[in-house]
Amino acid sequence: MIIPHRKVFAVVLPLLFATQVSATPVITGVNEDTIARSGRVAITGTGFGAEGPQSEVLIAGLPALASTWTDTRIVAYVPEAADLGATSLWVDAQGMRSNEIGLTVTDRQATGRVRWTFEAEGSNLWWRPALAPDGTIYVHAHNADGGLIYALSQDGALLWIGKAGWSPYVPPSAGPDGAVYVGSISTIYRISPQGSIDWQYRPLDGFNIRVAPTIGPNGLLYGAFELSGVFAMEPLTGTVIWSNPGNPAMTDKASDAVEMKFGPSGPGQPVDQIYASMEGQRSFYAFSSSGDQLFTASLANSRGSAEAAIGSDGTIYGPSSLGLTVKAIDPTDGSTLWQYYPGDWATGTLNVEIGPDDTLYFVGSSAKLEAYDPHSQYRKWQFFDPGYSLGRPSVTPDGATLILAGSDTSIYGYPGFVKAFASRNGRELWTVNLPFQLNPGYRVYGVHHPRITPDGTTAYVSTLTLAEWPLNQDPHSFVYAIDISSAKGGGKGGGGKGGGKGGKGGK
Repeated sequence: MIIPHRKVFAVVLPLLFATQVSATPVITGVNEDTIARSGRVAITGTGFGAEGPQSEVLIAGLPALASTWTDTRIVAYVPEAADLGATSLWVDAQGMRSNEIGLTVTDRQATGRVRWTFEAEGSNLWWRPALAPDGTIYVHAHNADGGLIYALSQDGALLWIGKAGWSPYVPPSAGPDGAVYVGSISTIYRISPQGSIDWQYRPLDGFNIRVAPTIGPNGLLYGAFELSGVFAMEPLTGTVIWSNPGNPAMTDKASDAVEMKFGPSGPGQPVDQIYASMEGQRSFYAFSSSGDQLFTASLANSRGSAEAAIGSDGTIYGPSSLGLTVKAIDPTDGSTLWQYYPGDWATGTLNVEIGPDDTLYFVGSSAKLEAYDPHSQYRKWQFFDPGYSLGRPSVTPDGATLILAGSDTSIYGYPGFVKAFASRNGRELWTVNLPFQLNPGYRVYGVHHPRITPDGTTAYVSTLTLAEWPLNQDPHSFVYAIDISSAKGGGKGGGGKGGGKGGKGGK
């Protein structure tokens, strides 16, 4: 069933500002006394009041962007224009000036393969960043007050901080004009390249957003809510062109959110089919560009809905049977072409990635990274290290390298890492070790899968931070910009264990 055009409900919520503070603001401490430009400064004290037009943090005499502001805690960022060297920080709260705290401002420094890092509010970033055509990186995070959108330049400079919604329910996505689309609970937002809310939309008959709003090849915005299903929208205004709840209705049980996929109906055809995955009676739905449901199929991993990979001829690939097999689906009618069962997995794969030559890449049993040729239906190679827990890989645009995050389970505390593998043979190329410190301390792990730049030079990795007291009183997590363009860097060399070709897939 196609639901015709309906008016968008668009509201920008006003900010509520306090008009006075009860006492002179006093700074009692900061998280660090030496911080790089665009670095995060957590300020504790009293009498800061509430955020307002006459309240600001000043570093080196320059106003600093703030992501959190309460009466006793402020999180701000060192301005990019701040002079390097010793300086001071203070708080102006509704015209009342605090004491000054000494601070040393430095420039961002690369460390090995790490070009730069950025600290965001909240201990878990959940999803990979979005990447605009001009190179701007968008990160969707949240603090105690709601959703935060950070805009970063290619060299790690903080451009602006926007506020919208609450926790990030789906990965952010950027449009060709640089706007970013984010989803939180049952609402989606378009944020302009300058950081303002252009519009927000919440369907009257829908529930949580589960498929990330994404610009399709025809320039429309597509996404999917529970119950109200898939929608097509005019991205500049938020006007809904059509929506389709799916048959059976699209439902979800709080599985991982996914990104919208697009593909052709066959070799040489235009990209005019829309694919949405959502856990429920039938987890994979195909629609035409005009909103007609074409078919449903079963693609599912051990956590529910699975994101599909689309081949050059339009064939749809993804995990099935709770991730114990990899399935190929005919894009014309949704029928199963074949299924591949590796036969040596104790647990299933979560998602399937695809390279420019159609090679499929996936992780099974957490420690087995596999490459599979869907045309010959043979395993190309398998990397296996029982001491690794591997995440979802991303493929570089040239198809030469896989980048993924994971952890080393052979070491007490399971330190996190980001690794690169040669896609030709599964050889482990290099490792970036993520911060790790035990009791008291914190451990950093990559989440979702890396976002790789179109030129294949940089991978952006969002993280989760597990912290012991007192760091858990100041929750923050990181975005890593990792140089993937050269051969420098350490890590294990050599190929994977247990390689070789596997059996052919069966119908």
